[in-house]
Amino acid sequence: MHGTTSGRVASALLVTLLVLVPFGSSALALDLGEWVPGLKLSPFFSQRVEYESNVFQVPSHSKDDLIFKMIPGFIADYTFGPHSLSAGYRAEILRYLDLTSQDTVHHIAVAQLRLDFPRTLLNLKDDFTRTSDPPGTELTGRILSTTNVLQPNVEYRWTPTFSTGLGYAWTDVRFDDRAIAERIDRDEHLVGGAVLWKVAPKGDLLFDYRYGRVIFTTATERDYTEHIITVGLRGDITSKLSSTTRVGYLIRTPDSSSQVGFSGLFLAGDTTYRPTERTTITLATQRTPQESTFGTGAFYVTTNAILSLSQQLLPKLTAIARLGGGVNDYSTKQAADGKTDWRVDTFLLAGAQIEYDIQPWLRAGLEYQRTSRDSNFPSFRFLDDRVTVRGTVQF
Repeated sequence: MHGTTSGRVASALLVTLLVLVPFGSSALALDLGEWVPGLKLSPFFSQRVEYESNVFQVPSHSKDDLIFKMIPGFIADYTFGPHSLSAGYRAEILRYLDLTSQDTVHHIAVAQLRLDFPRTLLNLKDDFTRTSDPPGTELTGRILSTTNVLQPNVEYRWTPTFSTGLGYAWTDVRFDDRAIAERIDRDEHLVGGAVLWKVAPKGDLLFDYRYGRVIFTTATERDYTEHIITVGLRGDITSKLSSTTRVGYLIRTPDSSSQVGFSGLFLAGDTTYRPTERTTITLATQRTPQESTFGTGAFYVTTNAILSLSQQLLPKLTAIARLGGGVNDYSTKQAADGKTDWRVDTFLLAGAQIEYDIQPWLRAGLEYQRTSRDSNFPSFRFLDDRVTVRGTVQF
């Protein structure tokens, strides 16, 4: 097994090098600003070859494979005065060496309109994702789903240091697997307001309240409302510290008396510290209920954190290390693996990567990541190792 793994990883390295060679001969930058002032277009292409030891993330009888990923895409930005319109798209074309039934194409797109008037900031953003990557930390393996998030919001500056905001988010979630779709296909509506105090030239202290309504397509007995009150930081707090972290209290109230509710600590966002120009440390944190497909329970509460360190070793060479983990606590007792109990999962993530900038428009990378999950129900345990080599061309 070790010999097979080593051979496949070596093959991945060779394939990526062969893909990179043709791009080293010439470069062509697209400068559309010559025809349309303010318009910038940056196309890119990435070739990845990934070895995964446990494609379906199962506790036993795992299947490994070599996955080829071709990722073409573009980023476009049109600036007119203080306003801007931007869009981006990428396709991820996945081709498996052995598990060809898993071949698929991911589609990821984003569009954003930002209108910045002297006192009023209007922002409209839409994110679309079609992927086979599982959402959250409960579902594993290849899970086809489509998610769209539409977010309009407005912010009004009453004084140079005080602002108020109003926002709305509509999240539409759909799964291809009928068994999953019948449980957690849903529409999430979230509306709220915020007050913001400028504590730094580019940083704010905020207090917000949001009201949510979640409506399930089939499992209507799961419908619920939620209230979230948070305080947090936004933007650059100092020249070396930035944050989007919010902490507060969440109340989830189901429509049906047969469902379990939740009230407790809410945490989301990340904090980034740059002690030097070459070093970046980021802590991403989360504590929130997530929709569940396990048994008859409606949700689990996930509490997790990921710490990452990025260090520029040389002008063209950067090393990145990640370490994270968390706990999933389920809301009701369920029967599985011959016993009835509250399910508790713990999961760990560790990885490292090297990025090398061959040219300003050409870079290569090598990454290793280990993901594991333990559970008091043995059938939900797994261990998964990934080795990825990549080459990216971007103008």
